[in-house]
Amino acid sequence: MRKPIRLARAQAKLSPRLQQIKNFAEGHADTAKVVGIVIHVDLDAVADDNYDKVRRRITEEMRATFKEYPSALALAAYEIEAWLMLFPDAFTKVKPGWRLREADCRRDLAQLVKAKEHLVKNLGKPPYSESHAPKVMEEAVKGGHVTARPIGNNRSYRDFANEMAGWKKIN
Repeated sequence: MRKPIRLARAQAKLSPRLQQIKNFAEGHADTAKVVGIVIHVDLDAVADDNYDKVRRRITEEMRATFKEYPSALALAAYEIEAWLMLFPDAFTKVKPGWRLREADCRRDLAQLVKAKEHLVKNLGKPPYSESHAPKVMEEAVKGGHVTARPIGNNRSYRDFANEMAGWKKIN
């Protein structure tokens, strides 16, 4: 979908927004089979009690709206960059001078406030920008690093991986 749909901040308007996503997916069913729906939301907060509330609310509404399909919520705490940091070798593949600090590889990345700014400040030259994220993820996948249990620690990634593990394999 080209137009972003804001879910994390939606209160009473969450169901209509999810219905838009469902309609979009079903609208493409003539060219592809819908096997499930994954929604990504940057929480813009760390994984804490509020994270649990937001995750529960969005997940319950997703299940009610997407009854016919398995669904999973990729609720990234703080931002998707905190998930990317689970795959430090991918950064070096994108830009050879980029290195994550050892301390970053050991920390709970779901507690890292403003992960994107953290990368800009600490990764190296050239500076990281949001436009690098797809290439970093591509390199992480190519390198075989994206697994349900990566070496690093990020609770929000683990919650997403657990939801995906519940999907039935499609042959």
